[in-house]
Amino acid sequence: MCWPGALGVLSTKGTTAQDLSRKSIPFMRKSRLRLPINPYFILLVGLSLFALGPLLSPGYFYDAHDGRHSVFYLLEFDRAFRDGAWWPRWGIDHAQGYGYPTFVLQAPLAFYTAEIFILLGAGYTLAAKLTWTTGFLLSGWGMVHLVRYWIERGRQSATRIMAPGADEESSFLAWGAAVVAGLLYVYAPYHLVDIYVRGALAEFFILAWFPWVFWAFDRLMVEGTGPGWQGRLVTATLFYAAVILTHTFALIFFTPLLIGFIFFRLALKWYADRRLSASAAKEGTESPRAGRNLLNNILLAGGAGMATLLLASIFILPLLVEGPLLDQTQYTGGTYNYQNHFVFFGQFFNPFWGFGFSDDPTGVNDGMGFQVGAMLLLLAIVAIYLLLRRRMRRPIAWFLLGATLILLLSMTPMAQIVWTSLPILSVVQFPWRLLALVVFLLSALGGLTVWHLLPALPDRQDMGGLLVVGLLVIFGSFSYARAQLQPIEPWRNDVRLLMDFEQEHPPMIARTKWVKEPFSESPLTDDYLAENYQDTGYLERLAVVKGAGEVLSQTSSGASFQGVVRAQEPVTLQLRAYYFPGWQITVDGQTVQPRVSDPYGLMEIDVPQGEHTIRVRMGSSPDRALGTAISGVMVVVLAGLWLWGRKQRA
Repeated sequence: MCWPGALGVLSTKGTTAQDLSRKSIPFMRKSRLRLPINPYFILLVGLSLFALGPLLSPGYFYDAHDGRHSVFYLLEFDRAFRDGAWWPRWGIDHAQGYGYPTFVLQAPLAFYTAEIFILLGAGYTLAAKLTWTTGFLLSGWGMVHLVRYWIERGRQSATRIMAPGADEESSFLAWGAAVVAGLLYVYAPYHLVDIYVRGALAEFFILAWFPWVFWAFDRLMVEGTGPGWQGRLVTATLFYAAVILTHTFALIFFTPLLIGFIFFRLALKWYADRRLSASAAKEGTESPRAGRNLLNNILLAGGAGMATLLLASIFILPLLVEGPLLDQTQYTGGTYNYQNHFVFFGQFFNPFWGFGFSDDPTGVNDGMGFQVGAMLLLLAIVAIYLLLRRRMRRPIAWFLLGATLILLLSMTPMAQIVWTSLPILSVVQFPWRLLALVVFLLSALGGLTVWHLLPALPDRQDMGGLLVVGLLVIFGSFSYARAQLQPIEPWRNDVRLLMDFEQEHPPMIARTKWVKEPFSESPLTDDYLAENYQDTGYLERLAVVKGAGEVLSQTSSGASFQGVVRAQEPVTLQLRAYYFPGWQITVDGQTVQPRVSDPYGLMEIDVPQGEHTIRVRMGSSPDRALGTAISGVMVVVLAGLWLWGRKQRA
């Protein structure tokens, strides 16, 4: 049977209705209809509707932890994008209108996904809901692909003899077990926490890529330098880059997990190659040397990892260079200090569900739950039993269990010494964020466990067993798929939503390192909060602060602003935006360099007597230009590598 491509949701080659068991589904015996969409994808979507319920309902969960952020980040991203900043860096309305390099810190891929919906006519709130829906389905389908790939590879290496027609039935059941794994992932409690309690768009969307990355790197390691290695390397690079370009969390925590998985897979492959070589030597035949295969696989994995970092340089390089120019103390101290957010072991089993915060360092009165999930834990326990009884001989299961245990311990106070020893971990803020990796690992393990339980069922009851497990997964988390919905009013789809948040939480107003004093409002605040804000047409971003002169007109866009100034004498003009690398300022077409104005880190320039046109635009910087160039070169290299592979296989 053909294996669908990495994004084979709409594939007409990889899967047909013939994959379904005609014994289990009677109408398939008579029909040879080729479905344009994989039927198991349709099944997964249908069974996921309960998790998608709040997204399909009127209203939106603005009061979720980052619920408003996910909307006004989209607004800022869209405004910059429409102003010609095709890779946005600056959120011009943040910090009460002084702006902030939001997308230097925030990886942009989830926002690009939402931008597609915005350009198709969706409002910002609806675009966020559609992006979450996309993330749900992409994550579930990725888990189906990963688990089915592992099942099929195990079946190919099995030595059991099947009865006539059993292979078709087994393939059908493999799909069923994989769909159960997808449901486990979709309905994992933390998956639902991330959306309906936290409302964290990018953090939620990153879960969609985890199974695809493991699938791509597993194929790269197992199939090695065989025909098509170029395409497999490109696929692994693109999926890993998608993770990094979705959330900075990936650089710190997902990367070590992926490296551990690669080393584990390399060790298994090396061991298998050594056994093959020894067997071939006894028979007097030739076989590839294990050492050479190992070296080739190391080069492939290292090449994919290096290619990923180079491809993502457009984001990584500015993050490393410009990130230190931002004041992050308000996001790593106080409420966001990781020491206040460790998870106590019992909380992993506690079914408590709430929409509050993890604001109790003792864990007693935390307002949100950190349960792993009953079905995930039960299937993990069953997996341990099967492994110990040697009824499930899958080394990958041991890796999934071991990595899960390490991650769980890393979230508890027992790991405090590790967090203290590695200061970079403080930017993660919440140790419980590692639950995203835990539910990924246990969902994959759960799918494999269900597959190995099927032979224990009486004949022709396998499908019934799968159905029961699937329903238990849904009912086990059904009550958690709810949100605190509010009406989507017009003001919640424009910049007033951002102003409302900053007025409510002044300590959250972002600052650069040049800001000497905190503030809660700016000269632009009244403009934003005016009842006729949509009709004012401009914000007062230019102001004469020294000398006789006046601003005749000015306009503001997503990544730029401009105006006309008349000066009776040389004047000092304040540009009401944070100073930051990348600003391009011209006076009558001539570039000028700003100086920093205290105490709020704004920009000032000197303007001579007369009438002048001032243009200010957030553009490039040396590190951004270098990162963009490196990423551009890697796009060309990967395209060439892919074409080379296709030419060789033709």
